[in-house]
Amino acid sequence: MEVTEQQRIAERERQLIAEAVEATAKFRAIFDQSSIFAGIMSLDGTVIDANRTCLEACGYRAEEVLGLLFWETPWWRINPEVQAKIRAATFQAAQGEPYRAELPYHLADGTEREVDFALHPIRDAQGKIIFLHPTGSDITHRKQELRNVRAELEKRVEERTAELNQANRNLRDLSARLLHIRDQESRRLARELHDSVGQLVAAISMNIGTVRAQAHKLDETGARAVEENAVLVQQISAEIRTLSHLLHPPLLDELGLASALRWYVEEFSQRSQIKVAMEIPSELGRLPTEVETAIFRITQECLTNMHRHSASKTASIRIHAEGSSLILEARDSGKGIPPEKLRPGSYGLSGVGFRGMIERLRYLGGDLTVHSDSHGTVVTATLPLEHASSASGGG
Repeated sequence: MEVTEQQRIAERERQLIAEAVEATAKFRAIFDQSSIFAGIMSLDGTVIDANRTCLEACGYRAEEVLGLLFWETPWWRINPEVQAKIRAATFQAAQGEPYRAELPYHLADGTEREVDFALHPIRDAQGKIIFLHPTGSDITHRKQELRNVRAELEKRVEERTAELNQANRNLRDLSARLLHIRDQESRRLARELHDSVGQLVAAISMNIGTVRAQAHKLDETGARAVEENAVLVQQISAEIRTLSHLLHPPLLDELGLASALRWYVEEFSQRSQIKVAMEIPSELGRLPTEVETAIFRITQECLTNMHRHSASKTASIRIHAEGSSLILEARDSGKGIPPEKLRPGSYGLSGVGFRGMIERLRYLGGDLTVHSDSHGTVVTATLPLEHASSASGGG
């Protein structure tokens, strides 16, 4: 009876040993044939085992890595920063927290590659952590492909950006040419009104003067019609002169920006009943034609906007030199521009008037800013004057 029990116990032990050996063999087969890098570490980070894939792919012999602390193995020892990460990850995994990161590592020949690295705790049947299990997959080729794709995308973005920049430059050049053509056309129309239409009206006025001299020969109705025509011709002459000057004031060509602006502001105040204070250097030197035209047109547009939209009774125009720039500041005390129209792309700042101002300034290397609230609006235009003379002084 006792012999039989001893035999049974011995047989059971042989079976357990055989199962353990079989399980170990299966584990070793799986461990060594795995396509990923794999290893076994003690909780303090000592390398107990490394699979064949890892050793052969990296060119290391087992004796070069087994028994070493994991972060002191040849995979990491060249890079102190990565060593510190591996050491911290080891202690983290020993506390039950897995770790994963993409890290650089080194082959036996010194080649640096990249690995998708993970470190997991291994627990026994009771849940106690008994080993650590590092794994990894070489992602060097995949990362290089991603870098190549990124580089190609960046190249395409750069090319597209260059194309867009060129298109924007072309649009700005076209806009500048259109503005120049419009200014030239305004100048031509102003001359036509003054020289051709104005002369015809002057001739009509002289003819009416001749008829007025003989008005005593007409009846009362005819004499009154002659007087009314004389008044109408005077009004037409005045309107033609005003339109001609608004299209292109001769003072801008003959005497310069300061004189043209003073005339325009005075005329505007009379027509709009808005009291405009103007400050401009008393000895502002002659500027390039394009600069003088831009400042004059922007002032026109600002005052026109004030008259149409602000409901302001007062306004101010201030022009002054600041360093190598000429600053135009147009200010009113009206109701302001609604906040939603001040946002980029909104109708308020993308309307024809503002777009025209912005395009003029952009072509000349300047910019435009608008500040508006319930107390009024301030439009500031800045133009570089590197090649233009200006003088500051009282206005």
